[in-house]
Amino acid sequence: MSSIYAQRWTAALGLVVGALLALATANPALASDPCNPPNVIPQEVCDMDSFYGSPPRQLPVGWNAFVLSGDPNFYQDQHTFFGGFNLTIASTNPFKAGIYTQVNVTPGAGYRASISWGAPNVPDLFGRQLGIDPTGGTDPTATTVIWGPMHWGEGRILNYPPPDVNIDVRARALGTTMTVFFLTDHPRSAADDLILIDVIALYPDDSAPVVELPPTATPTPAEAVVEAAAQPETQAQPAVDPPTATAVPSATPTATPTATTTPTATPPPTPTATPTPLPTATWTPFPSATPLPMLSVEKAQSGVVTIARSVDERSFVVLSGFGFLGALVFGGSWLWLRRRQH
Repeated sequence: MSSIYAQRWTAALGLVVGALLALATANPALASDPCNPPNVIPQEVCDMDSFYGSPPRQLPVGWNAFVLSGDPNFYQDQHTFFGGFNLTIASTNPFKAGIYTQVNVTPGAGYRASISWGAPNVPDLFGRQLGIDPTGGTDPTATTVIWGPMHWGEGRILNYPPPDVNIDVRARALGTTMTVFFLTDHPRSAADDLILIDVIALYPDDSAPVVELPPTATPTPAEAVVEAAAQPETQAQPAVDPPTATAVPSATPTATPTATTTPTATPPPTPTATPTPLPTATWTPFPSATPLPMLSVEKAQSGVVTIARSVDERSFVVLSGFGFLGALVFGGSWLWLRRRQH
């Protein structure tokens, strides 16, 4: 019985070890880091685990972004086959963009650029491509950039391991600096599309071909004609003997009169009307009314005399008669009243 249990435990242990070996084989990135030598890109630049900046331009340390069209968002993410962090480029609209880094190399030596993780969420909508500028330039549109094949469709683990999708590119350095480009082309959009990027390396490769750069453009004859036509024409003058110089007496300099400045008439100041204050109205009270004296005999006589003086003699006789008659009537009336009372 003990031997049977021992055999079972041995078989179980073998299965566990086999499973661990299978996992190690299925995910060799855990056992072999593609950013290790002979890769010549610095480890912290190759593995993209450190970032700088902030979205929409948050990039791995050592890398720079370029945008040929659209306006994608570059930011740090954590969805990579190798663990740790990765770069994500995303947009809801079409775009064409990528990243680049400059690497110190040996002049004349051959190199191969390789990317290990380039996983789009919609594979058919993303193209992936590597490029090398052997002169160390940073312009992705320059004629000195050598581009590898563009890959569309399935394929998340690119070039490493196994190289089921090969978008490598090879070139020989023409100086002490070489530039590695990664380009993604997203010509149409389905929704919120994105691509995950991680681990871009550069390995020495003696099989890299000699780089033949395009010749420097020289102006064609037509261009030369246009350039010549742009220059002002100089007409040739016939050669003639120079005239004999004749001494001309110098003219006596005439003093130039100094211009006299005409004084500008200053207009007289405009008089300012000073308002004269109106006199303050004063109220004078009326004198208190004096009561008129009662009519007296003297006053009546005086009035009669005054009236008599103002009329002629005939008028005086008439008035006197009326006065005497009035006196008789008054006296008679008084006597009659007295008698009645008694």
